[in-house]
Amino acid sequence: MSHVNMQVEGAILRISLDTLMAEHGKWRVVMAAIKAMVRGRRRVQTIRPQDLPNSIRADIGLPTIVDPPRMPTVMMVFARP
Repeated sequence: MSHVNMQVEGAILRISLDTLMAEHGKWRVVMAAIKAMVRGRRRVQTIRPQDLPNSIRADIGLPTIVDPPRMPTVMMVFARP
């Protein structure tokens, strides 16, 4: 980056900070900057389509998930007439 571009960016940053401090106060700007540094990046939770309930899947045009047929349990086999 050239020296002139760095001066322009520095001037823009200074004007922006001056505007923020004039509108919100120095301490609020300082505390917001500290919170932004401490907070870091938030993790984005990804939701898989198979985790969505059928009502939402239908709303966005995905096919509904049908539960697979249950396997007969031992009790069901012996309970037949």
